[in-house]
Formats: sequence, C-alpha cells, structure tokens
Amino acid sequence: MKARFLTTAAAGTALVAAGIAHAQDEEVTIEATDLGGGIYMLVGQGGNIGISAGPDGVLMIDDQFDRLSENILAKVEEITGGQELKYVLNTHYHGDHTGGNEAMTAAGGTIVAHANVRVRLASGEEPRSDEALPVITHEDGMTFFWNDNEIQIHHVPSAHTDGDSMVYIPNLNIIHTGDTLFSGRYPYIDLDGGGSVDGYIANLANIVEMADEDTQIIPGHGPLSTEADVLALHDVLVDAKAAVQALVDEGMSEDEIVAADPLAEWNETYAWGFINGERMTRTLVKDLTTEMSHEDMDHSDADHDH
Repeated sequence: MKARFLTTAAAGTALVAAGIAHAQDEEVTIEATDLGGGIYMLVGQGGNIGISAGPDGVLMIDDQFDRLSENILAKVEEITGGQELKYVLNTHYHGDHTGGNEAMTAAGGTIVAHANVRVRLASGEEPRSDEALPVITHEDGMTFFWNDNEIQIHHVPSAHTDGDSMVYIPNLNIIHTGDTLFSGRYPYIDLDGGGSVDGYIANLANIVEMADEDTQIIPGHGPLSTEADVLALHDVLVDAKAAVQALVDEGMSEDEIVAADPLAEWNETYAWGFINGERMTRTLVKDLTTEMSHEDMDHSDADHDH
C-alpha cells in the first residue's frame, strides 16, 4: 500500500438538472455496500455517499439531493443501528453532493468542506441557506481520527472543480474520490467552477500512486472501483487530450473538431447521457484553447516588459 499522497495540481446546476430528470417521479432506493471497518458505500441518485460508522458516531461523505434525505437517513439508521450523525464532508459544491446539507444539519451533522465550497454555495444566482454551508473549512486538507480510523481529507487543486476533496483511509485501504473519478465514463470537468483537464488527469495519476490492486475506491459516480479502473480512465483522457490537441494545432475550430469526432474510439465505452462524446470533446477544446490564450498573453506581457 502506498501511503504517500501526491498533491500535484491536478456546472453543478446542469448536473443536478440531469439527475433530477433521470429520476423524476421515481422512487429512489438507497443501496448500501459494506466495505469493512465500519465503512459503507451508499448509492442512490447523485454522487456516491461514504459512511464511517462506529463508537464515535456517523461521519458521512456527501449527501446527494434534498428530496432523498429522508431515505438516506433511514438507510444510515438501518446500517448503523441508529448511531448519531456527527459530520458531513462535502467533496465539492455541486448540488448532487450537497443537496442534502440542510437536512443533514437539521439531523445533527456539522458540514465540513474546502473553503471554496463554502464560497460557491454562498454565492451565485441561488445562494444556499446558512444551514447548507460548511461551518468547518480547510485549505489543503485535514484529518479526522474517527471510529478507530485515520480519515484523511486532501484538497485536490483544479481537477473537477476548484474545491475538490478526496478522502483516504490508509489503514483500511479505502479511497472516496468525489467527482475526481467518474468510473468507467467520461468525467464532467467543471471549467467554470475552477476545474481543468490537466488537473483532472494529474489527480487520476495521484489516485493510482495511492492505491494498490486491493484498494476499494468509491468514485463520485459509477460502481465501486479499483486501481485498474482509475488507470484506464487516466489513459483514455491522456489519449483523448492528445487527439484533440492535434486538431487544435491544425487550426480547426471547435465545431470542426467536434465534427471530426476525435474521441470515436472511446465513445462506445465511456460516453454516457450527461457527458457524451461531443460534450467531452468540447470540454477538451475549451480547456486547451484557454490554456493557449493564457500562454499568448504571458508571452505578450513578457515582450512588453522587455
């Protein structure tokens, strides 16, 4: 087990809307998987939830949508024998991971997140209530010594968003990635929310460095995963970026690149409803061309200074 964690720099609204449309008027069942050591993975609709249960009480990682809060709390009560909710860790600000914050606060939970999560939840067109905001924030990470485990929270710079956290429990060989891993599918990289393609790829490499073949990895979306699943997505994104970069270098426009379908070989496996091949391509183009424009500005400033 590699204990070293590398910290290399690695539209929530749209994601929430997609999720609500998918499950509208449906009864969502919350399913729990016991990972051992008092750790559970809960799957419902929205981001996957992690639970640490034990004598110290319940620590929850993400809380999906508000309308599912009653079902989530009922499942937590069932699997823990009624242990009290103490803390909720938000891995980032998107509504399918923070939608239940008010309900979890009302249930006794204290919300914890990166500082940028609080900033983003408190601002924007529809600021969240005070009850939804993290009351404990961190800049680079923090550690909970909880239920006989060392639960490490690590900030991931500029990957899915600018406020991502991953949770690592080294003694149990368990990682909760938040949305820095969409397992078996193209990721949503929230460029407007401070995410970046390079940061996302770098953090996938970080996860591989942390993990071994026995690590249980809870992704933000997708099934319980392995080191091999993370490496597979890493390699796809590296190759997809290179394919798009080649067309950008030829001077093609965004629409021309989309029409060329540079991700065709991966779409059957990795494209899905929210992030299909076109949207992944556009994300790559926007990220790459933004980087180029910044580099041009830097060179221009340097020339001007001299």
